[in-house]
Amino acid sequence: MDLTFLKEPAMIWFLIGLVLIVAEFAVPGLVIIFFGLGAWAAALAVLAADLSLFLQIVIFLVVSITTLLLLRKRFVAAAESTPDLTDEFVGKRAEVIQKLTRGRIGQVKFKGALWKAETASEQVLEQGDMVTIVGYESIILKVEPVSD
Repeated sequence: MDLTFLKEPAMIWFLIGLVLIVAEFAVPGLVIIFFGLGAWAAALAVLAADLSLFLQIVIFLVVSITTLLLLRKRFVAAAESTPDLTDEFVGKRAEVIQKLTRGRIGQVKFKGALWKAETASEQVLEQGDMVTIVGYESIILKVEPVSD
């Protein structure tokens, strides 16, 4: 396998950027992604013109720091303003579609959509029973029998 393309500066910058952007998902803080964007900007600059390593590094740093200073606050504010879905689910009623027993996942219908659900209740919840949503974990609703 010919790996000579890895000697190209544009490819090196691209891969550095890719690693940095992927690393952002593992490390909280929303900082590393901007250095990934800076690396991709350096890759594009190298593709457009034959630049010295010094200029490549300058482009990388300028774009990284500029995007970090200009965009980070906007991204963080947007992430913080994302509504909490707890109000959308918790306390609402759903209909059992597939039998629910403690320790086994079943299915409920909520707002016209089918959801996986589980219960901590000892009571067996049969198809057609109404339940109250008490929480959720990922895409699984936590439900309890309706208490009237």
